[in-house]
Amino acid sequence: MIAQNEGITISALEKQIGASKGVLSRALKNKTDIQTKWLAALVENYPNYNPSWILMGKGPMFKSQTPDDLHPIAEDSSEYQLREKITVLEERIAALKEANEALKESNATLKELKLFLEKRISDLEGE
Repeated sequence: MIAQNEGITISALEKQIGASKGVLSRALKNKTDIQTKWLAALVENYPNYNPSWILMGKGPMFKSQTPDDLHPIAEDSSEYQLREKITVLEERIAALKEANEALKESNATLKELKLFLEKRISDLEGE
């Protein structure tokens, strides 16, 4: 949906996030998951998209623009440019924090799975 909305191909999207050719297209074709590092790269490279939507498919596709996002300063001033850069960086930080939380949850799930599999192996070895 991001590629379609941005008017680019899946190959161009892969290139934009630093993924090898076919990483996303194979996942789409096979209806499989992609690595979390590619989700994090999408969040970082497309800051106007809602990180929750990218990571979990929840919420609106785009971040909503609030009055705080609008700057009354003339666009050609250096102060405006600095504020704009700060805003972009703050959005990226927020997006990365959300991605980090999602990765923590995924890590906890993987730890539980590991413990389950270790117990199952132990049980099978004991039989």
